[in-house]
Amino acid sequence: MSIVIVGGGAIGLLVAGRLALAGQQPSALLARPSSAAALAARPLTISLKGAAAVPVPQLRVAASVADLPADCRRPDLAILCVKGYDTPGAVATLRELGAARSLTLQNGIGNEEILATALGAEQVLSGAITTSVDLAGPTEIIVTKQGGVGLAPFGQTAALEAWAVALTAAGFRTQLFANYRSMKWSKALLNMLGNASAAILDMAVAEVYADRRLVDMERRAFREALAVMGRSGARPVNLPSYPAALLARAMIWLPAPALFPVLRKVVAGGRGGKDPSLLRDLRAGRRRSEGEFLYGTVAAEAARQSVPAPVNAGIWRVLGGIAAGDIPWEEYRGMPERLLAAVGMA
Repeated sequence: MSIVIVGGGAIGLLVAGRLALAGQQPSALLARPSSAAALAARPLTISLKGAAAVPVPQLRVAASVADLPADCRRPDLAILCVKGYDTPGAVATLRELGAARSLTLQNGIGNEEILATALGAEQVLSGAITTSVDLAGPTEIIVTKQGGVGLAPFGQTAALEAWAVALTAAGFRTQLFANYRSMKWSKALLNMLGNASAAILDMAVAEVYADRRLVDMERRAFREALAVMGRSGARPVNLPSYPAALLARAMIWLPAPALFPVLRKVVAGGRGGKDPSLLRDLRAGRRRSEGEFLYGTVAAEAARQSVPAPVNAGIWRVLGGIAAGDIPWEEYRGMPERLLAAVGMA
């Protein structure tokens, strides 16, 4: 079984590197020309935080489908590891690649549906990765927190056991789920915590979670998402190394004095010391934000289902506006009161 990883970011490099090290089946990474050139000049290294780096000299990299090794053309599986807003642009690559199945390990909600519309529902597999990875350089990644991979069928797709075996052999703790919506929404709930608030305010997650007003805002956004999730027929499930179902129950039932210290520990610790991805994107000047597939999707689904979600709608309105350049970031940097007012919690 041959596998091609599409996308040379931190997660794409991790998956491609571990598959190459395992050597169980032919695999290759399809990356941008600049990434392919960097990896040709210097081998990829993978390390656990604080441990020695492991080189991956056997990683095969191509900058185009035509340049892939012969045994990885028309592969059995393509694993998509690009940002959610790049999914439509990746469709042409996936079509040219002609994989028998396409697995998305992307963050956010809605990527499976985009791929199903373009490729056919029978070709799409759903996935979620909970390992936290830091890109220390073009060819150097650091695993800051060990997690795993969840897999779930989308529509009437083929069995997942063979891919679970391949990923397990590559060192991932792999878990199968029956309902892809439950898996993806549970991962989205975790991605939302401490992400947009830190980005909008340009603050560390620890600073955000030291402010009880902001923690209350985070809790309300989480509970809005739970309500929308339930209306969609999904329920929280525990993911590898991330007890999303337990956290959901705590968000609903624990009183604030007991919940807030738990959240401070879980949210800051769950990121392995990394700055949130949405904050990194703003600092890099990216004009689009993956918040569209988190808070934006929650707000859009809430409106469609007539479920109130004013906090998620407000968060996405501000975050999306800052990313697009319509709202000056300086209006919100270090100003929690402005954000609380924007979401109706002044």
